[in-house]
Amino acid sequence: MILHAITLPIELTNGNDGRGSKWFSSAKVRKDIEAILRFSGFARREPFPAGITLTLTRVVGPKGKLWDSDSIGRGNAKELLDALVAVGWFVDDSPKWIVETRYKQVIDRKRGPCVDVEVTTCRP
Repeated sequence: MILHAITLPIELTNGNDGRGSKWFSSAKVRKDIEAILRFSGFARREPFPAGITLTLTRVVGPKGKLWDSDSIGRGNAKELLDALVAVGWFVDDSPKWIVETRYKQVIDRKRGPCVDVEVTTCRP
């Protein structure tokens, strides 16, 4: 059952530009995404219940192209997930709360680049 579906004004990256060995670069990305979420009104007062599946769909825009499937969750997807925790979507990102994270991508030249986020229950 779908609990929440929304499009966020965030572009997923694939990390091909390299990830630094310093924690603060990923922390800065997480804080930047968190600021976008808060400014856009995507913070929640009540976290989703434990045991959900999270699907992140990369929406490719006008000049983008599809990536290898294993690249979708590699770039800033972790920072997006951490930002969703920080703005109250989840208590934390442990397996108790988020059982599975799925990654997809679609081409939609009019809507993209953005990311569709879908929160569904995975337990009956």
